[in-house]
Amino acid sequence: MSPQRTLNPKVGSAQPLEAFFESAQCSDLAAFEAEHGSGFLIVTAASVDNAKSDNTQLLLADLDEQEVGGRTADLSVVVYALSASTAQAGHLVTVGRDPKHDLVIPDASVSRFHAYMKRVEDGTYAVQDMASTNGTTVNGVNAPARGAGPPSPVKPGDTIRFGQVQLTFTDARALREFVLQAAG
Repeated sequence: MSPQRTLNPKVGSAQPLEAFFESAQCSDLAAFEAEHGSGFLIVTAASVDNAKSDNTQLLLADLDEQEVGGRTADLSVVVYALSASTAQAGHLVTVGRDPKHDLVIPDASVSRFHAYMKRVEDGTYAVQDMASTNGTTVNGVNAPARGAGPPSPVKPGDTIRFGQVQLTFTDARALREFVLQAAG
């Protein structure tokens, strides 16, 4: 059984970008990746009032200034690390609204068990929908449901949508660089 996690009910298992500042500044890429993982999903809104979707806006709107204190040009960012909560899961990261999943997105358009992300042998990632109510897309193309085809590969910069929540996939190198730039 996996250990009980404390989740922020506003953003689920995400962390504000600022949570990565210290390790990005104090460690090299290998140490940063060892601490945080190799894949990440980022929710970004240039302004919470102008977020790309109502659902993305809701994930960010309730954060108080302390949680997103280091905003750059009114940029709100939360980061979901792609890491399995149990060693048994290995390379699979479950995604859903239910707190038992590895990546918890507290949004009504996200199914309780919405999708999974898989680390492929070459170190890249792929996403597979779990026959969710509102679907999963990669760059606007539907990801196949389990049993309907292979998982959709994702690469840094790809847009992934779970239900109505839009995220950007990135790797450890790009996230670390972004964090260092944001930290100034």
